[in-house]
Amino acid sequence: MSDQLPLWIDTDALKQAASDCVACDTCLDVCCTSYTHPEIERTPKNRLSIILRLLNGETVSDTDVHTIYTCVECGRCDTVCPMDIPISSTIADSKVVLVAKGFGPLPKHNDMVFNLLKNRNAVNKDPKDRLSWLGDEADAAVHQTSDTLLYLGCMASYLDTDTAKASYDILKQAGISFTLLEDEFCCGIYPYNAGKITEATAVFNELYAEFKKRGIRRIIAPCAGCYRAFSAYYPRVLPGFDIEVKHMAQVICELAEAGKITFKPAGGPVTVHDSCKIGRKSGVYDAPRTILRQMGFDIREIAENRENALCCGAGAGVRSIEPALSMGIGRQVLDKAPTENVISTCPFCIFNLGYTAKKNGLPHTVNHIASFVRPYLTP
Repeated sequence: MSDQLPLWIDTDALKQAASDCVACDTCLDVCCTSYTHPEIERTPKNRLSIILRLLNGETVSDTDVHTIYTCVECGRCDTVCPMDIPISSTIADSKVVLVAKGFGPLPKHNDMVFNLLKNRNAVNKDPKDRLSWLGDEADAAVHQTSDTLLYLGCMASYLDTDTAKASYDILKQAGISFTLLEDEFCCGIYPYNAGKITEATAVFNELYAEFKKRGIRRIIAPCAGCYRAFSAYYPRVLPGFDIEVKHMAQVICELAEAGKITFKPAGGPVTVHDSCKIGRKSGVYDAPRTILRQMGFDIREIAENRENALCCGAGAGVRSIEPALSMGIGRQVLDKAPTENVISTCPFCIFNLGYTAKKNGLPHTVNHIASFVRPYLTP
């Protein structure tokens, strides 16, 4: 098995982490999947027990494999484990072992990755339409010479185009020199999260080569998933990766503090939802709140916020295999949000929470920080 695993997968460390669990049940209180299927123990401690059996060469069932793949990898369990087990990363890396042993991923993941590689995006859209929202400006944007890249990501390019256009407009108004990729390959987070490391590494290498060819030294990403991929996964898989990565919320905050953009006076109650990948996983909490407070908005927090924030339910490929589970988790966020106006930093969170609100007849609107503040820009 070890010959099939990348060098950065440490099976001894995974086994130790799984062995360290004392089954204290502390993680059950924060796991967003533990209460969803009482007949199947979808809990962090059970997932660790499955991983231990996997690494000990014991049999794992189809139900066991599905249980591993229904973890959204939100990381809330990491914050409460009294044994300091890196639970979510242990579960994430175990998927690489599952794939190497022929147990994973699930058929839907394989279908998604196949279409991703064929269409170069994770939402199965025609790549020719990726910049249609930009109209006549698209040609000039992709041929702009700059060492700063606005990397839009699949969700913003095709499904949440308000976020893409808002990010573009804000940088333009601030006078920032930046470029776009005409043929923007998906960042590869989906195959990475599915444990399909061969495919993920191929995507990572192709994109990194393109970045180097274009002379890119800084990436601005509106998507929390893309931000996480470039800031954490690429350096792990490609040790020479040396490109600075910023999330769009951080950039807006910096531009406002430097006086390069200003906003009209605003006000009213809003709620910030902390996306797991930019929040708990990356420690970026203040940027969207700073922007909104400077504009005059009244931020009313969900009780579970910042490092304790609730997951939207769509992470780690879970939405593609169990949309009902994703919406059930997302419903928890909306039910606990003290305002109907929810601001996010991730197009995938926006999509899942917005879809959940629509399907359940809830009054909430969910917007990206960029698309929310753009109408308030001072000309």
